[in-house]
Amino acid sequence: MANGYRVTTNLPADLVDEVKLLAAKRRGDNLTQGIKSALSTKVYLDKAVLDGGTILIKKKDGSMIEVHIP
Repeated sequence: MANGYRVTTNLPADLVDEVKLLAAKRRGDNLTQGIKSALSTKVYLDKAVLDGGTILIKKKDGSMIEVHIP
């Protein structure tokens, strides 16, 4: 892993379980890939909001909801 970091952290078991489940369902990924994807998504969304953007989700029924991410 060129220019990478090994990171050790403590995460709640329920969060790890959700990441594992979603990673496997969505792409067949393992926990490590799921965590990388989650972090990348969070960074992308944070940058968009800092640049003045708004995060919207379009639901199946066509309605839109604004998402506020802590």
